[in-house]
This record gives sequence, C-alpha cells and structure tokens, in this order.
Amino acid sequence: MTGAAPDWLEARAPFDDAAREQSLPLLESAAHTLLESTDPGDTVTVVDLGAGTGKSAAWFRRHLTPLLPDRQIAWHLVDGHAPSLELAGEAFPDAGRLLSMMSDLPAALGEHLEETSGRPAPGSLLLTCSAVLDVLTQADVDAVLDTLTRCRGLGLFLLSITEHWHLDPADPRDEQLAQAFTDHQRWGDKLGAHGGQTMAQSARQRGITVETSESPWRLHAPQDAEFIQRFLAERVAAVVEAEPDLQRVAADWLGLRTRQAGGDEGLAVTVDHVDVLLNAR
Repeated sequence: MTGAAPDWLEARAPFDDAAREQSLPLLESAAHTLLESTDPGDTVTVVDLGAGTGKSAAWFRRHLTPLLPDRQIAWHLVDGHAPSLELAGEAFPDAGRLLSMMSDLPAALGEHLEETSGRPAPGSLLLTCSAVLDVLTQADVDAVLDTLTRCRGLGLFLLSITEHWHLDPADPRDEQLAQAFTDHQRWGDKLGAHGGQTMAQSARQRGITVETSESPWRLHAPQDAEFIQRFLAERVAAVVEAEPDLQRVAADWLGLRTRQAGGDEGLAVTVDHVDVLLNAR
C-alpha cells in the first residue's frame, strides 16, 4: 500500500470528520461489545490500519475514549508506507508503530504487540481504518480477517468508497466517468469500490458477525467549492489515466463542473461510503 499525498489527506480531513459523525452508532456498538468483553482496569488494544497522517486514529481516540471508561487503551498505528507512518507517529506520539504490508499483518502484528503492549486478551482487540479498504487486495482482506479470527477481535472500517456518487445538477456524462473511475481503482488487483462489500462478504463466509452503515460526503458549493474542484480534478485525472480516449469528454465535463462549483449556479456532490463493523468474538 502506498501512501496518499499528505496535503490531500489534510484537505479531506474536515469532510471525513463530518461523514464519520454518521458512523458513531457503529462505534458505540463496538465500544459496548468491548465493555462486555473486558473488566474495569483491563487493556483494550486499538490498531489503526493504513494510518496515513494519523487523522483516522485521532478521530477514533477522540470519540472512543469516552465510551470506554475505566479501561486502559493501547494505541497502535500500522502502515506499509514509511513516510506516512512517520507522519502518523508525529501526530500520535504515544502510539506504537508498525511498518508492515497488510498481507503480513497476522504475524507482524502479533510480534509487534508481544514486544509492546502485550498480546490482547480475546475480545479486547479493535482494528480500525478509514478510507483504506479500496486499496486492499483479496489477500489483504484475508490477512485482516485472519488477524481478527485469531484474536477474537472486532474490526471497524469506515469511509470505504463505493461506485456511487451523485451530482446535482446531473449531467449525461456523470455515469460514464464514474464507471471509468471505478475501473481505475481496481488496477493491480485492488478491490476499489468493492472493498467494503468484499470485506463484509468474506467475513460472513467465516461466520463473523457483520453490521454495515453509510457515511457519505455531502459537499455543497459555494462553501465547499475549493475542495469540490480539487476532488473532481483528481477524479478526472484518474479517469483519463484509465481511459485515455475519454480525455476530451472528461476535460469538457470538468470545465463545466468547475464553473458550477465556483459560480452562482451551485453544485452539490454526494460521495457514497460504506462502514463495516466486524465481530469475530
């Protein structure tokens, strides 16, 4: 897994935080299960996968800590991209850090926890991530599920992009460009927009309990114009990379959408995400 550009992660952070407000019921469900599985004074181990710049782990710490009174929480960050892991560690200096590819997670995380906070007791491990499942492969998903099964833990994976987005006003080219972007995201065996669905289906096949919910971005011009313009420009760049023949169509479409976002016409963009809560206790 390669890291996303830090400035992009910074730009999207407020929109991720707003979307994750819709994820709070799943977080509360996970916390309730952790409280049932542990006693006051016990340690709960939380491991954020694909830690990026640490924004995801910071959100989980801010919202999870009050839900786990009288529990000690050991925080850990995992990323396969060393510069990203370093940035995350700077933002979260009291967390353990593990540089590991996702496919190596079961063995690597087990060794890391043994050397740091200790192997978690059954039912006391929570794996988390935000906007990561789309860049995983099936082998990565299997590695995550192997880890959960061995530890009888929980997984809460938020903001996994789907193939659906909605623009208002609509344009006849929206669907064509959305499909090209979805195809781009599946290069190199990555799951892309099917990451959340694949994680849920693979977990069910193992007998793991699964809950899902939705956490879309809801973007509105003019207040979100700058971010909308960057978001659409990056989508178009991916589309053209996947389908060079769409360059003219994509450029014309982007020009229209950029004018709408920056002008008086207005533009609303909804980007769908799925959240997945797994319980392997």
